[in-house]
Amino acid sequence: MLHHLYNFIAGVVFGLANVIPGVSGGTMAVVFGVYERLINLIANIRKNLKKELPFIAVFGAGAVVGILAFGKLMKWILQNHAAEANAFFIGVILGSIPILVGFAFKKTSKKTGKSRWIVNAGNIIPMLVTFGIMIPMALSGDTSEAKEAAVAAQVTGFNLLNTLLYIVYGVIAVTTMIIPGISGSFVMLLIGFYGTIISAVADLNFLVLIPFGIGCVIGLFTVAKLIKWRLKKYPRPSYSAILGFVLGSILCIFPGWSQMLAFWPILMVVVGFAAITLCNRISE
Repeated sequence: MLHHLYNFIAGVVFGLANVIPGVSGGTMAVVFGVYERLINLIANIRKNLKKELPFIAVFGAGAVVGILAFGKLMKWILQNHAAEANAFFIGVILGSIPILVGFAFKKTSKKTGKSRWIVNAGNIIPMLVTFGIMIPMALSGDTSEAKEAAVAAQVTGFNLLNTLLYIVYGVIAVTTMIIPGISGSFVMLLIGFYGTIISAVADLNFLVLIPFGIGCVIGLFTVAKLIKWRLKKYPRPSYSAILGFVLGSILCIFPGWSQMLAFWPILMVVVGFAAITLCNRISE
């Protein structure tokens, strides 16, 4: 029962993260220890769906709740208490780092069960590269509500070129959502499509939603298979790259020292850190 509750909470946080520019849904999946499980399920859905049906049902329900039930609440929190909200997510990310460090730099013998640390160029360089990728993302873009409203386009008629473009946007969106550290909604904001897709969801505009969904499905299965192959063949360098993305995601949501060095943001970092530590203990 506790495992189902844990997976539901993981789904809620995953759903919330995917609608907040700057916060990575992939990172939250890694933080809660369900990332590899999701990738394996998506990459081999015919083989794994029956076995993983309870997990995906509970996790999916949580994600829907996170998007629909808490979306408006989260929007209000980000508008009125952005520093505290980002501080909480930073605490959650920091709480996950020891686990990721173990995946990236520790090797456990299957025979003896003993672990040893492996630190070399093969698992240091991927982390540095992906961390470097996150730096310009953290420095670019304006996530203000005014910009989001400005880029929202009202789609009222079918246009073949736009439809193909929405499919491409779907591929980009789901690819960035899968990769830990990169915020899919933030990337949509940078390319000028975030306001349009949010408006389409609110208005149930299927002229946008259907091609965008087709693109998401195409991207989901192709990228998931690639990530699964990487995790299986090169586990430590792959997790090292994920660690770099996750560390870099802190830069994207960091509100600045002037806002962070206050009582409530510091408290929320501690709460976030404690929450994910407790959740990881429950999942063990």
